[in-house]
Amino acid sequence: MSASDYLGHLSTVSAYLVLPAAKREEVFRRMARVLPEVVEMDAGLTVHLARRCEE
Repeated sequence: MSASDYLGHLSTVSAYLVLPAAKREEVFRRMARVLPEVVEMDAGLTVHLARRCEE
């Protein structure tokens, strides 16, 4: 995906959303300077299933 799209994706991650707006903008601005034009992303997902044991 493009670096711009990747930053858009990151903007939905809670770890960035909890940052104060000014700090978040600074972080994204700094990342934009160092990211390549195209970013490869592995969108693998691990799901854990919990089951209640009957005693």
